[in-house]
Amino acid sequence: MKNKKPILVTLLCMLFPLFLAGTVTASDAKRGNRIYQQYCTPCHGQEGNGRGPRARNEALQPPPRNHTDGFYMNMQSDVRLFKVIKFGGKANNLSHIMPQWKHILKDQEIFSIIAHIRTLAQNPAYEAPTTQHWGKNPYAGDEREQLKDHIKKQ
Repeated sequence: MKNKKPILVTLLCMLFPLFLAGTVTASDAKRGNRIYQQYCTPCHGQEGNGRGPRARNEALQPPPRNHTDGFYMNMQSDVRLFKVIKFGGKANNLSHIMPQWKHILKDQEIFSIIAHIRTLAQNPAYEAPTTQHWGKNPYAGDEREQLKDHIKKQ
């Protein structure tokens, strides 16, 4: 019998943020900015453009994500951003350079960071999802496949 723990952890990580997301307020973006400036700017830069001092000095490859790129960032669900920040890039099939922050940041602090990141998106600026988007699947393709596989096994 396969170990069901990874599936359970994945589902909890996807559902728990949805439960807490309603508690994120506009003031969380300010709090998120302070946390972002402390932990994220060495790689992502103060403006969030992916050109922080560590990124430049160490010539990180791949370069850190540009959080001002609205075309990319607006396609990312809050759940996906939460997972990447909490568990790191490698755990999400992204860059191994993105560290996991689960031992340093509390979940609410991660939501505050996400609220701040959402203020950085340009061209187009970020718009919170509305009921008109309910018919669209908010997960990236690989996450959709994981969910389909899990549902089939139930």
